[in-house]
Amino acid sequence: MHLKYFLKLSPVFIVIMLAFSACKKDNQSFKYDQINDIKITDATTSFTVPQLDSLIITPTLAQTMPEGDSFTYSWKLNTATDTTTIAKTKNLRIKVTLSPGTYPVIYKVTSKRNGIYTVKQYTITVNGVYPDGWYIVNNKDGKGKVSLIRTDDIIFDNPMEVANNKTYPGKALALYNFGKGGFFYYFSDQNVYRFNMNDWLDLGDKSSILPGLATPLPFKSAPVFMINNLQFEQYIVADGNLYVGLSGATSDNVKPFTQRIPGNYNLFPGIFPADYSMTYFYDNNTMSFMQMPYLSRILDRAPATPLTTNSFDMANVGKKMIAYDRGVTTLSQEGIEWYYIMEGNDGRYLLSLTGDGNSTHPGINQKMDSSPEIGSATNFATSSILKQLYYTAGNNVYLYDMLAKSARLIYTFPTGYVIKDIEMKRSTSKQLVIGVNNGSAGEVYYFDINAQGEFNNGTYTKKFTGFGEIMQIAAARQNLPM
Repeated sequence: MHLKYFLKLSPVFIVIMLAFSACKKDNQSFKYDQINDIKITDATTSFTVPQLDSLIITPTLAQTMPEGDSFTYSWKLNTATDTTTIAKTKNLRIKVTLSPGTYPVIYKVTSKRNGIYTVKQYTITVNGVYPDGWYIVNNKDGKGKVSLIRTDDIIFDNPMEVANNKTYPGKALALYNFGKGGFFYYFSDQNVYRFNMNDWLDLGDKSSILPGLATPLPFKSAPVFMINNLQFEQYIVADGNLYVGLSGATSDNVKPFTQRIPGNYNLFPGIFPADYSMTYFYDNNTMSFMQMPYLSRILDRAPATPLTTNSFDMANVGKKMIAYDRGVTTLSQEGIEWYYIMEGNDGRYLLSLTGDGNSTHPGINQKMDSSPEIGSATNFATSSILKQLYYTAGNNVYLYDMLAKSARLIYTFPTGYVIKDIEMKRSTSKQLVIGVNNGSAGEVYYFDINAQGEFNNGTYTKKFTGFGEIMQIAAARQNLPM
C-alpha cells in the first residue's frame, strides 16, 4: 500500500528534484569562436569614367582572422528603374555602356564560413565618350566624315561610323551641335542625320527629319540648324528655304520638320535667336531681316526700325549678307548680340543686332575701310569680350578693331595653304581654332589670345594633322542636365 502510494507521487517527486538541482551552481564552461571581422577600407569611393571605357575597382579588404575563411562577392548597380548584379568577383572590371549620369554601385562581401557580410557603396559618374573639344568636318578618299579633337588632344578619326558600325555616304558639309537638346545634326550633300550628343548613336535621317524637303538632293550649299532660346523650336535653312520643328529637352521630344515655310524669300544660311519670343533670319532677295515668333509658322519681314547715326533699318538693310557670328552669347549675361558682314555696292560693312531679352534693335553699322583684303575675306569670328573681329583671306589672318575701324595682319600660313574655317572658343574668347587645307590634306591649329586680342608669341600653340579636306570646324559640347 505504501509503495503504491509512493509510485503515484513519483512524478511530483521528480519535478521537485529537478527544481532543486536547477538551483545548484552551474559549473559548466561554454566554448566561444571568434568571428573574422571584414572591412572594406578603400579611401577612394568615387570614380569618373567615359562611356565605352573600362571601369576598374580593386577593393582593399581588412580581416581580423584572414586564415581559413573564404568569401563570395557581388557588385550591384542601381539605376532609376532597376538594380542589376554586374559582377560576382572580388575586383570589378567592366566596359561602361551606361548613359551619362551618376550611379551608385553596392559592393557586398560575404563569409562562406558563417554568412556574415559587409557592404560598401561606390559612386560612378559616366561621361559621354565624345564630350568637349572640336569637331572637324572633312572629306577624305572621296568620303565625308567628322573627326573629334578631344580636350585632352586625343583624336577620334570617325566616331559616327565606329559608334553605329555603318558608313555614311556623301560629301561632308556641316555639323551643328549646341550643347542642349541631347542631339545634333550632320549634313552631307546626300542626307541629313540626327545623332545622340554623348555617344553618337544614330537617331534618324532625312526620311524622319526632313520628309518634306522642297528641293531635290544634293544640297547646293551647307544647310544650317539652330534651336531657339526657349529650346522648344528648331530651325533648318537649306538652299534658301526655312523648315521648323518642335524640339525639347531630349531627342525623344523631337518632331519632324515642317514642309517649307511658305513665302517668296531666299534666306541666307543663318539663324539668329534674339529674345525669348523671336527668331530672326535674313532674306538676300529683299535685303531685309525676317522674323518668326515662337510657335508661329509665318515668316514676315521685320518691322521698320528708326534710322539713327550709324544705324540701319531692319526692314530695308539694302545689302547682301556674307557672314555672321555671335558677340555676347547668353541672355542670362548682358543680353545677346549678333555681328553681320554685309556687302553693298561700295564695299563691305559690319552690322550688329543687340537685345536685352525683351527686344532687339540695330547696333553698329560701319564700313570696313582700312581693312586689307576685306573684299575677298571668307571667314569671320568675333570676340565676346573685346570689340574685335578676326577674318581671313587666302592664307592670311587679320584682326579688325571695331573701335578703331581698322584691321591689321597678325598671322600668315605658308604659301599654298588656304584657310577654310575659323572658330572662337566661345566660353572664354581666349582661343581661336583655324582649319586650313594644303591641297586635299587638312590641318588644325590652336591659337591662344592675349588681352589685346593678339596671338600669344605671334604663333600657334598646338597643331593637328592627318585630316582630309576640311569643310568646317564646330565646337563639341557635352549635353548637360538642364
